[in-house]
Amino acid sequence: GEDLVHPSASVIKIFLMAYIFQLEKEGKLSLTERVPIRQEDMAESCGVLNYLKDVKELSVRDLVELMIIISDNAATNVLLSLVGMENIQRYLEKGLSLRATRFRRKMMDFEAARKGFQNDTSARETADLLESIYRRELVSREASESMLKILKEQQFTDLIPGFLEELVPEREIAHKSGGLSHVVHDAGIIDYGKAPLRLCFFNSEVDVPSLSRLIAEASRDIYLAVQDT
Repeated sequence: GEDLVHPSASVIKIFLMAYIFQLEKEGKLSLTERVPIRQEDMAESCGVLNYLKDVKELSVRDLVELMIIISDNAATNVLLSLVGMENIQRYLEKGLSLRATRFRRKMMDFEAARKGFQNDTSARETADLLESIYRRELVSREASESMLKILKEQQFTDLIPGFLEELVPEREIAHKSGGLSHVVHDAGIIDYGKAPLRLCFFNSEVDVPSLSRLIAEASRDIYLAVQDT
């Protein structure tokens, strides 16, 4: 089912990160640029920015790291306002030649979701993007290395890393998870052992607790099988 189109949940934040680094390469923004935190970009659920009342601005770099390592929805929305929804969609279609991955709304915009505006992606397109990052081929070698490092700082470790704590050193799994009601995804690269291992689990219309455990168990079993070959 690698080409099935799923609601992307927070996995789509990897694609926004890639676009930010592409804009930096083109000289259209700087990671050190300070961005105002506007009330209209606030979003609940994952993250901390919504609760930091005295924070009025952050650098693009800090916003990207918050977006990935703690899946901060408000930081994501600030970045989406900065770069523009139409611009990132054009990058996905023209720059990366993607067909399944679509940015149609900000994080936690339930009104837009009710109108049918959903963010989507597929396991194949996410896996291919991760491989490009791992091979240092996305945007530039330096940008790919920065993105890989950020993904390895992921703080949500109950899915792919869930049963790998004793097998893989900390910070050797570069991944991004995402979830909605009846949706649970995790996509990443285990960068340790005989060979790097790319894993992408995408599940929609499922029992999230059961599938979450399955993802953790399958990740461990696949990793061990690869090490034994």
